[in-house]
Amino acid sequence: MKNRNQCVKRCLGIMASSMFLSSAAFAATADSPAADMDQYTLDDTIVTATRTEKTLLETPANAQVITAEEIKKGGYMSVFEAVRNLTQANAHTYMDDGSDYGGMTSRIRIRGIDTGTLVLLNGSPCTFSNQSAMNNIPMDEIERIEVVRGSGSVLYGPQAIGGVINIITKKPGAKTHAGGNIFATAGNRFNEAGVNIQADGFDLGMKKSSTKDVTNVEQAGNTGSGPAMNIRDRKADQIYADVQLAKDLTFSYGRTNNKATFETGNFAHYKANMTYLGKCDVTYDNYNLLYDNKNNGVKVSVGYNTMDILSVYDHSYPKFYSDAHYTGYDTNLDAQKRFSLRHNKDSLIVGANYTRESLRTDYGTMLQGASNGRNSYSLYQSYDYQMTPKFDLILGLREYYMTRSKYQKDDFQLLPQLQGLYKVNKNSSYYFNIGKSFEMPQVSSGFFYGGNFSVNTNLKPQSGWSYEAGYKYDDRHRTLSADVFYMDVKDKFYWGKDSTGASIMMNRDKWKNVGLELNYQQKITDSFLANIGLTIQNPQAQSGSSGWVQDTSKYVLNIGTNYTRNKFNADARVFAYLDREPAYYNNARASSAASDHNLADSCDLTITLSYHPTDVDTIKLIGRNLLNRQDPINNYEYYCTPASFTLTYDRKF
Repeated sequence: MKNRNQCVKRCLGIMASSMFLSSAAFAATADSPAADMDQYTLDDTIVTATRTEKTLLETPANAQVITAEEIKKGGYMSVFEAVRNLTQANAHTYMDDGSDYGGMTSRIRIRGIDTGTLVLLNGSPCTFSNQSAMNNIPMDEIERIEVVRGSGSVLYGPQAIGGVINIITKKPGAKTHAGGNIFATAGNRFNEAGVNIQADGFDLGMKKSSTKDVTNVEQAGNTGSGPAMNIRDRKADQIYADVQLAKDLTFSYGRTNNKATFETGNFAHYKANMTYLGKCDVTYDNYNLLYDNKNNGVKVSVGYNTMDILSVYDHSYPKFYSDAHYTGYDTNLDAQKRFSLRHNKDSLIVGANYTRESLRTDYGTMLQGASNGRNSYSLYQSYDYQMTPKFDLILGLREYYMTRSKYQKDDFQLLPQLQGLYKVNKNSSYYFNIGKSFEMPQVSSGFFYGGNFSVNTNLKPQSGWSYEAGYKYDDRHRTLSADVFYMDVKDKFYWGKDSTGASIMMNRDKWKNVGLELNYQQKITDSFLANIGLTIQNPQAQSGSSGWVQDTSKYVLNIGTNYTRNKFNADARVFAYLDREPAYYNNARASSAASDHNLADSCDLTITLSYHPTDVDTIKLIGRNLLNRQDPINNYEYYCTPASFTLTYDRKF
């Protein structure tokens, strides 16, 4: 507790000092009024929570909008980084920005539940095998990110147990001439360059990036032994395009290619001995066709997501695994119709969804052409009933059927949801949200990956109920949202060991979480904005007759300030995970049979300074992990990268 308090106090002190110095410097050079600050307010409109447009104040859920301006001022490199830092989300990540390495995929854990967060791109799922490529979209192409905590399976189907993230891109429109921006970033650990173009009915973004080699991703245990890893030659290419085919019809395409080389081995007497060298080449493609007619209430989305993961091992190293190639696709068709009833007081949404998942694996001589696939069909209904001018009630239901696959049985789920909102006045409201959610096992969970993995043909879906009640307030100067929640999930997925010591996905008997979420934002002056977010929770899991075990951090803290004056902007943010879960390995890093310690607390301080010398030019300096801490970023105790700095030049045209 002492170290935790010192961590937070040190972060706050440095942040306050830096903001005071930067604001004083800016104020000294400024002689004109401050620009109007673009801030998140409860008047912002959100569509994800109810599939209809509502202000945040009128939405019966804990919802938050991350604007393009917030992303720009905070200097976030990925959707993963922005969502984690601005919404107090738990996360399982392999690098600070949420980067992936082959089959090791980073993921957001809203309300602490793993693989229970559904990611949408313009309202259409962009996940594959319960994993989402959250870093596929160039940040300049994003208009806003809507984050909804709580059960979302009635409206969106499986995986939305903890919540939903909807990435909404900038829409192409009528333009008399082309425009856009070009940018380049250089740093001691990270470099990137890209261009974004907006033309009549067309929007295109492209980016290339590279990262300095990361050594000692893992560290030796207290006996000088344990697994070791280095990451080298990491590069990424991104492209994203929106094309307006007709007034209400838009086609979008996104592609990301990630390449990385990794060395693995073991420590002996605190010295790393690398015995394997592998190269990963991962490509995600997302195709989406969206018809959205707001006049007749019809919305149809057709999505097609593909994944291609190739891992090749260097045979000149002392040891090597068999090369592996995983390919798969996910097709999603969703159609809904909105009806206005009782002179537009009420609304009814009815919809249908079809999803096809397929995965193929080639792994050495053990698995050649092994495949698994399944179909799912569902109907959903949501009725928004205005009981009084101040009180709305929403009743939802989804009927879901999934066909039998090669390794799992078929399944039927009936998912109800009840939401209510009481609007006290124009500035405040109370709400409640009760719903059932579930998640099917990954199509890959039945595969035998190699000698260290085995198949669980008895793996069951995880399902459970979420309960939430909250309060919201917004007077344009102060914004407050507060809620309490309780989640009760059975058959929670987790990776364990079978009797031979091989890794296997299993079901826990029970999983639960109870917590309090607070977010407060204060507009102190026309130039100065401050906010704080705090999640206090108790996520626990239980298997068999064993006791309850902590499953993720109990406290998530997010503190930020922003100062804008004329051509200058300064943004500072502290983000911390406190009182964390048990580590996967013991202190000696020799066994995962029984953990003997919890993860150390993590605390990050990031400061972003922006200067606009002209209306079209921006210079941005970003410092990350400015305390230069060595904090574990996942339960395998992969460590964060040291302090880093980047300098970006951006020019509009």
